[in-house]
Amino acid sequence: MVNKNIIGSIDGSLTASDSLMDRGLAYGHGLFETMRLYRGQLPLKRWHLSRLIRDGATLGIPLNLSVVEQQLYDFQQHLTQQNIDTGVIKLIASAGLGGRGYKSPASITPRVICLYAELPDQETGQEPNIKKEQGICLRHCDYRLPCNPVLAGIKHLNRLDQVMARNEWSDESYADGLMFDQNNFLIETTAANIFLHTPQQGWITPSLNNAGVSGVMRHVLLEEIFPQLKIPVTVVEIAADQLADCNQMFTCNSVRGIRPVIGFAQGPGHKNIVVPLTIGSHTNMVQSALADHYPCFQ
Repeated sequence: MVNKNIIGSIDGSLTASDSLMDRGLAYGHGLFETMRLYRGQLPLKRWHLSRLIRDGATLGIPLNLSVVEQQLYDFQQHLTQQNIDTGVIKLIASAGLGGRGYKSPASITPRVICLYAELPDQETGQEPNIKKEQGICLRHCDYRLPCNPVLAGIKHLNRLDQVMARNEWSDESYADGLMFDQNNFLIETTAANIFLHTPQQGWITPSLNNAGVSGVMRHVLLEEIFPQLKIPVTVVEIAADQLADCNQMFTCNSVRGIRPVIGFAQGPGHKNIVVPLTIGSHTNMVQSALADHYPCFQ
């Protein structure tokens, strides 16, 4: 039932919808998962929902796994009825309705929102596998991620850090941007996690203890793919100057899978100087193993 005491407007039109009091809208009090839909299925669903429930508890949002699964299933059934079996499902879980003020209500009733969109490459009309095979170039972002150990790793609704960084460039030759924290340690890109190889350290990926999003694909690679291939990988702090030693690099997320990096722009004062990289055999091996496990990433 709509609370008649709630009066607001959207784009100038008056409304009494209690949805305007959602804590996700008001404070970013919520989190989300972006899931690849493939042949009507969600291949990484268990990874996504496990993270959602775990991180929801950290934010004080009591999510019931069976309820979320049912809502997601119902949404998938609706898509099936529309003959939609490929794309992206974004699942948003907010803290639901709340009064004015930051303090959460005594009893939180989460709100779950499901959204469907085409794959990013479908939206732009590009061939989906081109960047997976030919690689991408990355830019160096000026914006620095704040250090926050409590929220580090969580894919919460407040993505202003990524918005600020992504708006730094419009040159389409850069597919994404490298993001660093206040101490100049590499954390991630604006839309993905990152792995790199150096002759001294082998395969490494940034520590996310103080900042960044601990992505589902990052977990899949660390816990399934790299161990299967018996390729060691270490989670470490990576200083910006260590990028000079890198000879292989790739980004990863749960929608695009793995995208090799074939070049990255240097830091402040040298942004037009691109350091070239080759797509190494290990990168190809990891891509192939991922595709074998999860055909949606072929």
